[in-house]
Amino acid sequence: MPLLILSLGFAVLMGAAAGMGKPAMLAPFLGLLALVGLFIVPSRLAFWTIFVVSMVIVGPVMYFGKLDSARWGPPLLALAMYIPLVAFIFKPRKPTVQPGWPLWVFVMVMFLIVAGCSTAMSSPRLGEVVVASRTYMAFWSVALAVGVGMLAPRDMLLAWKALLVVAIIQLPVAVYQYFVVAKASSRLSPWDAVVGTFPGNIEGGGASHGMGIFLLVAMAAVLTLWRAKRINRYFAAAVMVGILGSLALSEVKAAVLLVPAVFVLLFYRELLRRPMLSFGALLASVVLMGALFTVYATTFYAGRGMTLSGKMPTSPLQSIENQLNPEEVHTRDTGKGVVVSRAARMADWWSRSVRYGDPFHAMLGYGIGATQTSSIGMGELVPMFPYPLDMTGTTILLWETGALGHLLFMAALFMAGLNCNSSARSPIVPVEHKALLEAAGAGLIIFSITLPYSNFSLRAAPSQFVMVFMLGYSIYWWRVVRQAALARAGSVAPAAEVESGPKAMKPGFVHKQAAPRYRHG
Repeated sequence: MPLLILSLGFAVLMGAAAGMGKPAMLAPFLGLLALVGLFIVPSRLAFWTIFVVSMVIVGPVMYFGKLDSARWGPPLLALAMYIPLVAFIFKPRKPTVQPGWPLWVFVMVMFLIVAGCSTAMSSPRLGEVVVASRTYMAFWSVALAVGVGMLAPRDMLLAWKALLVVAIIQLPVAVYQYFVVAKASSRLSPWDAVVGTFPGNIEGGGASHGMGIFLLVAMAAVLTLWRAKRINRYFAAAVMVGILGSLALSEVKAAVLLVPAVFVLLFYRELLRRPMLSFGALLASVVLMGALFTVYATTFYAGRGMTLSGKMPTSPLQSIENQLNPEEVHTRDTGKGVVVSRAARMADWWSRSVRYGDPFHAMLGYGIGATQTSSIGMGELVPMFPYPLDMTGTTILLWETGALGHLLFMAALFMAGLNCNSSARSPIVPVEHKALLEAAGAGLIIFSITLPYSNFSLRAAPSQFVMVFMLGYSIYWWRVVRQAALARAGSVAPAAEVESGPKAMKPGFVHKQAAPRYRHG
C-alpha cells in the first residue's frame, strides 16, 4: 500500500509538471524514473544490451548511416551499468570467505590513479574529460560485472559463443564492403573501407585493425575449444571460414603477422609433452600467414597503394617496413595534416618529452583527453601538432598518461592474460571454461602487445567490449579458484556453485556426456 500511494503521488506530480506546458520540468522526473529503472533492470539484460549494441549495431550505424555520434551509445550504456553493479555489490549475502582480487586489478587501479592525477595537474578542460570518459571510465563496469559474478558461468559461455557468431557475421559484411564500397572508391587504399561490423567511414577507413585482432581472439577460442573437444566441427569450420575470409578481404597485415603468435600462446605447453603437435601447429600458422600475405600481394599491391614517402609499395612487408621507419615523417600533405609513420610518432614523443628534458610530462602526460577531438571538445595537444596523436594506443597513453601510465596499462593486460592461463590449470574449472580461459589469456596478451600498432583498444567500442569482457572473465575465475583454495585451507562451507555440463552449454558446443557439477568456496 505505501508503494502504491508513493507511485500515485509521483504520477500526480508528473502530471502537474506536464500541465504547466514546460517540457523541461519533466526532466527531473524522467531522470529519477531512469535511475530507478537501472536499479531493477536484470543484469543479464544490461550485459546483453551492451554486447549487441557494441558488437553489431554501433559500427554499421556509423558506417552506413554516417552517424558519428552513435559511438556514444555503448559507453553510455556501460556507464549506466554502474548502477545495477553497485546494487549487486551491496546486496546482503551470507558471510563467506572473501577471495580478494588479482594483483593486476591493483595495477589497473594505479593506472587510473595516474591518469586522474595527470589530469588534475594539467588544468583539464571539461570537453576533454567528457570525451575521454569513453576510454577511461565507461567500459570497466562490464569487467567488474563479469568479475563479481553478476553473470552466471553459463551466460559467460553463451557470450563466447555469441562472439564466435559475430566473427562469422564479419564475412558477409566484409564481402559487401570489398566488392561494393571499396571497388567504387577512388582512394589510394580503398580496402581500408573493409571493417566488418566495426566502426568506420563508408567514404574512408575505420577500425579494420580492431576487427583483425578480434578475429584472432575468435580464432584462439575456436582452437582451444576444438582441442578440448567442446565445439561442433561444422560450427568451428563456419567460424574459421568467416575469420580467414574477413582477414583476406580487409588487408590487416599486423593481424596476419600475429597468427603464429596466437598458435604459440595456445600450444606452448605441448612443446615437451607433444612436440609433434606443437611443431605442426606452428607450421600450420606460418603457412596460413604466408597464404594470406600472398593474397594481399596479388590483390592489394598490384598497382594500387602508396607509402608515406609517395612511392608505391611492392609488397605487404615493404608497407610494414615503412611504418617501422622513424624517418617517415611529415613527408606527404593530405589536406588534413601530414602523414607520419608509427615509429616516427614514437620518435617525436621521445624527442619532445625525453630528449629535451620534460620529465613531468614524460612520466605523467598531459591528462586524459589531451589527444582527442570531437564535437564536444578538443584536447589541448591537438592544435599543436600537424598530425593526429591518437593513431595508436601507445601514443595516446604516452601523451595522456605518460610512460608510467602506458607501462601500468600494458602490464595490467599482460598480467591478466597470465592469470587466465594459471586459472585454466585448476581442476575445479569446467573443461569448456578451461579452454576459453586459454583463449582469453592469449587475447589479452595480444591486446597488450598491439598497443603500439593501433588505437582500437581505446577507441573502438567492439574492441573495448571484447577487452573488458576478457578482463572480467579473468577476474571471475581467479576469484573462483582462490576462494576454493581458501575454503579448503580453512574448511569453510562452499558458498556458490559453478555450473557445467549440458545446462551450461548451448547449441554449437559439443557435450557428449554430462560434466560433473563443480562447487567452489
